[in-house]
Amino acid sequence: MTDKSSEIQIKATPKICAIDLDKEIIDALNNRGLQCFSGRLGSQIKVPNSNRGLGHQCLLDFLFPPNLHEYDIVLVDLQQGEPIEYNRLDHQHSSFKGSKKTVLVSSYPETIFDPRPFSANLLKKELQSLYKKESLIIIFSSPREVVEYHSVSISPYGHHEGEPFEHDIYELLPGLGGVHNKTGQNISVAPGIGRDIGNLLQKYSKNFIYEVVFNHPTKWVNNKTIKRDEFIPFLLNVDGEIVSFIDSLYSPSITLVFPQLIHNKKEFLLELIDDILPETFPIIFPYSEQFSWLKSNDYSLPNQVSLSRKKEKLEADYIKALAGIDGEIHNNQAQYQFLHNLLTETGDALVKAVEYFLNWLGFLNVVNMDETAPDIKEEDIQVSLEKCLLIVEVKGIGGTSKDSECSQISKIKYRRSKERGSFDVYALYLVNHQRYLPPKERRNPPFTKHQIADAQSDERGLLTTYELFKLYFAIQEGFVTQEDARRTLLQYGLVTFSPSNAFLIGSPLEIHHKGKIAIIKIDNVSLCKGATVIVCNDGIYSRAEILEIQIDGKTVESASTGEIGVKFDRSIPKASELWLQQSNP
Repeated sequence: MTDKSSEIQIKATPKICAIDLDKEIIDALNNRGLQCFSGRLGSQIKVPNSNRGLGHQCLLDFLFPPNLHEYDIVLVDLQQGEPIEYNRLDHQHSSFKGSKKTVLVSSYPETIFDPRPFSANLLKKELQSLYKKESLIIIFSSPREVVEYHSVSISPYGHHEGEPFEHDIYELLPGLGGVHNKTGQNISVAPGIGRDIGNLLQKYSKNFIYEVVFNHPTKWVNNKTIKRDEFIPFLLNVDGEIVSFIDSLYSPSITLVFPQLIHNKKEFLLELIDDILPETFPIIFPYSEQFSWLKSNDYSLPNQVSLSRKKEKLEADYIKALAGIDGEIHNNQAQYQFLHNLLTETGDALVKAVEYFLNWLGFLNVVNMDETAPDIKEEDIQVSLEKCLLIVEVKGIGGTSKDSECSQISKIKYRRSKERGSFDVYALYLVNHQRYLPPKERRNPPFTKHQIADAQSDERGLLTTYELFKLYFAIQEGFVTQEDARRTLLQYGLVTFSPSNAFLIGSPLEIHHKGKIAIIKIDNVSLCKGATVIVCNDGIYSRAEILEIQIDGKTVESASTGEIGVKFDRSIPKASELWLQQSNP
């Protein structure tokens, strides 16, 4: 068998130092015949500093090639990996010369020792020689980390604690104007950059996720501050902040910074190295210039010019169409942002989202009391109905509601009833609970049996904004009418929405064949083959068609009483409720 590695022709240049890049990326570069050294800044360590007074010696554990100055490209992925367990033997020098040594110590209450900012400072010093020649520094950014380190000097005369000092992981990139942690995924290609790199960034734009933004660096010229023109933004977020750039401050060395990629990092990097960089940096990629004269139109193959023009037009049309879709997405997000605000916001922003929802629901007289009467700290929203008044208290909290929070609306209801001289006031406590968690992972409903019973007794309602979020889609898909939803908001106790013009069949007693066959007990309900059943699972509605009905193992066309077997055209959860929609008269 032929050894594949022996067939790969190793290129003299470029030499690549890849720091904290995945092994599959290292292997892909090696398979292209590129000399690639796998280095590291060091792993974060879980240090067992469980009690006051505890401390543990920690080594940096970085790895750079000893001849880094001879390399042409340095790739650094700043994405932090999962911390590893502390092993005392890994953090001791096996041998040492001299009578005094200085070590780093991690002490209580620190439980994670992060060597990367210190190692980044050491890497910065190693990069100084690369800045003097044509070289490439390529960084995949991560959140900014500033770590305080503590050192201890050990000698025959005892221990001496040094002054604490800090290092910033972005010290390896001198000349930056400011680095700020900020996370997002909605980005766009900055105007005015080269077509090839622009197309590459556009291609992968949906896979980028940025965790940090950069200020445009400035310089002092003629007694005024101006932006450095050697610094060119590549990618911008929706606020116009820089998330990717190229910097030639230390020309002929070039620094390129990109956000993290959710996936396809290997493909992005290979396209960058194979297709984009060689044309701009022929000294670093001399192999790419062999027979480069063949690219000239003087030596074009048949149809090559027309095909190239066709490709350019397709690329231009694609970018234009993509920009149009991005605009539509942006407008759609703005139009329906109130739905996300129902799940994330608190305070005035949450009240505003609820106000918008109630207006959409068809209430005609919705008043935001926080805006019209800001000095009165009582209900947040009033809804004047034809024969009554609905008052709503809205809260956004990190946990679940206390009894006093649930019942506060009762006092306000009593005041409004007294003012009106009538007991026609309905009260609703509406909460965005555990708002830092995804709604499906929250406690739903978040109210205790005691809180629900008190709400029924006091004749007031309890509801979550997550239920409103789900209600929006139930209405849009035709399961619930806006009129029924408005009426339901006047319920006492735990407010629950049901399908309109439908009655409850029940929940499956048993589920078989991956949810497509259910055993159901019915009482005076006419079910027939071909009928459509509404499936309600945790407030989310869908439809399922009845394909077959069996009684005692025999197939029948319809059934109205007893236990029956029903085969559906899709899987249904056992915990779901089944509703039968009534025919319109």
